[in-house]
Amino acid sequence: MLATYRAALWPAAPLAAAWFATQPRLRPHLARFRPPIPPGLDQPLWLHACSVGEVTTAIPLLREILQRWPGTPVVITVSTPAGFALASAQSPVPVLHFPLDHPLSVRGFFDRLRPRMLLLVETELWPEVLACAHTRRIPVALLSGRLSDAHAKAYRRMAALWRPVIRPLAAAAMQTGAYADRIAELGLDRARISVTGNIKYDAVAAASSAEERAALRAELGIAPDAPVIVFGSTREGDEALAASCYAYLRDRVPGLRLIVAPRHLHRVNDAQQALSGIPHALRSQGSATPGEVRTVIIMDTHGELGRVYGLATIAVVCGSFYPGVNGHNPIEPAAQGVPTVFGHHMRNFADIAAQLIAAAGAAVQLPSPGALAPALAALLSDAPRRAQIAAAGLDVVRSNQGAIGRTLDLVAPLVERVLAAE
Repeated sequence: MLATYRAALWPAAPLAAAWFATQPRLRPHLARFRPPIPPGLDQPLWLHACSVGEVTTAIPLLREILQRWPGTPVVITVSTPAGFALASAQSPVPVLHFPLDHPLSVRGFFDRLRPRMLLLVETELWPEVLACAHTRRIPVALLSGRLSDAHAKAYRRMAALWRPVIRPLAAAAMQTGAYADRIAELGLDRARISVTGNIKYDAVAAASSAEERAALRAELGIAPDAPVIVFGSTREGDEALAASCYAYLRDRVPGLRLIVAPRHLHRVNDAQQALSGIPHALRSQGSATPGEVRTVIIMDTHGELGRVYGLATIAVVCGSFYPGVNGHNPIEPAAQGVPTVFGHHMRNFADIAAQLIAAAGAAVQLPSPGALAPALAALLSDAPRRAQIAAAGLDVVRSNQGAIGRTLDLVAPLVERVLAAE
């Protein structure tokens, strides 16, 4: 089956290259055919995170790896342009493009990088990469592993392809028992599977101090007592939803402020168009002048969403109100002690969403986009309920932390073995 997979890739590769070359937004993917590697890297540990969400998870994990094994060369690879930009801004180690899962790209990358071990974050299982690592006797571990029901069904349908490449995994540190069962069904020995929890709970920023929040409010032109709704990680349709909610609320809630943070910066223009009927400012315009009031702010900068969530009276986690995206991380606002709201489509964060909902209502999940504006109005008028949701959400985050330590304890024997084999 792997031979069939490889055969399909040969004609697909030039077509993909031509498509990437003609699409400005996709052009950075051309680097993945032969990812450049800076000189001086000497058999590093290789950590891979796919995109923005996985990079956010991987950075604190990476810092802990550097503390546990100081002096060890480490690199991180990323698949998407947005993830690459975020990793480049935050990573203390070299950031490389993840090779396309094509024999020439993968084998050339292994030849030039000569990694000692590969650590994959969440669900980054690629047949050619796993097969190449196995052939070269390079151990591979899955960290904070996640196999959604949809992924597991897809893998089972192609079991002839996946079983041979998953079976050699040296270790799988899975988020939940259900995910552990699913990877065992795909052929991985139970002795190599552990449940260590979800690193996303450790990866979130700690709640901002009152002084930090006050300073950021002043910087953004938001009065100390102004209610703020943050629409975080907006995707297509979400900015229009934010605009309609603001129109519904602004006469009902005096002094209301709105912050909209697109998930990808190439969509800032889309956000501006959706909010064109409302005066708004871009974050990149810099700090507000003394006395300047900014009613609606569009975040067009990298890496500030966690801090901005800390300003929220209510946080709305987007990508969850319309089909297709399947949600973004609700832990980020919950960790800031902010009442959190999200929509029905949370498949990518189903376990986390369920934990928050089950824990004394530590978040609010809504059945449809039309339910959002009335729900926000009700919450804005009910301070005790907001406080209860925020406190319960913070408790869920704190009670689930510690996964980074458990994960690295699990893989430590493997890492120390490869480091000793110099």
